[in-house]
Amino acid sequence: MWKSLALSQFNANVTLLIVYAPLAYFNLIEQHSLETKDLPTPFSLALTILFCMMCEDFTFYFSHRFLHWKVIYPYIHKVHHQHKVSIGIASEYAHPIEYTFGNLLPAAIGPMLLGSKMHTVSVFAWYMVRTGETLDGHCGYEFSWSPYRLIPFSGSAEYHDFHHSENVGNYASFFCVWDNFFNTN
Repeated sequence: MWKSLALSQFNANVTLLIVYAPLAYFNLIEQHSLETKDLPTPFSLALTILFCMMCEDFTFYFSHRFLHWKVIYPYIHKVHHQHKVSIGIASEYAHPIEYTFGNLLPAAIGPMLLGSKMHTVSVFAWYMVRTGETLDGHCGYEFSWSPYRLIPFSGSAEYHDFHHSENVGNYASFFCVWDNFFNTN
């Protein structure tokens, strides 16, 4: 478990320094609104999070599927699959390359596309939803009361556990639409 925690912390800190800091330094990241007048209504917050979910799910599906390509799998994604039975920390336990391009980038696509049209409160809400979903999907237990089961076409912990135990299919995060469409269920 300490190995999982150490790699997860390394990814969180170093990736921010290597990826986010240079982008911010060169003003390549459009600032999100901090204005009180721009605070989202509950409806606009829900729409914003839905948009981010769809962007993340689409890009995560393809990056995750790419990471299972037998040519690169043993060098990058196999680190994450050392956890045959999912536990919460496994959600962030990944090779730094996977963490950057397979986890961080898909989650950041929605906020990057929306830029200044997205309030900072919405950004934090989105990342809370994203983190909650990945922890729920990797927790190793199917909670019947999970709010993520209320999402139409959503996967589940059981859905993702199959992926970890069999190491095939079920590549998407929030929805199973892409897995159904590309026959990877």
